[in-house]
Amino acid sequence: MPDPNERKRELRVRIGRLRRRIDHRVRATRDDATRAVSWRTYATRYPGNVLLGAFGLGLALSAGLSARRLAPWVGRRILRQSLRQARRHIWHELGRLWADSQPRGDSATQDDGGQDE
Repeated sequence: MPDPNERKRELRVRIGRLRRRIDHRVRATRDDATRAVSWRTYATRYPGNVLLGAFGLGLALSAGLSARRLAPWVGRRILRQSLRQARRHIWHELGRLWADSQPRGDSATQDDGGQDE
């Protein structure tokens, strides 16, 4: 007959493992979410798009300073294209985060299923 105190210890150890695993996943998800909404992340990953967007914005805003109509039009076109690319990159990143957040087939109820940290 199993000792009730031994069973309690086993359950406490198992609960501790599960808590550490959950804490690790919550921390990782929070860090990913912080990176996903940070403009610095995209400026670091896609510096060309950011530079192109800034250039397009500058040209578009130059409408009030210039008598020419071509520069603001070109600026708006560049800015629109840059925003389309940024939107595509953001959706791709969110899709990757979503895929990474899905269970990988390991059950949280397994005794020795995952690594503890």
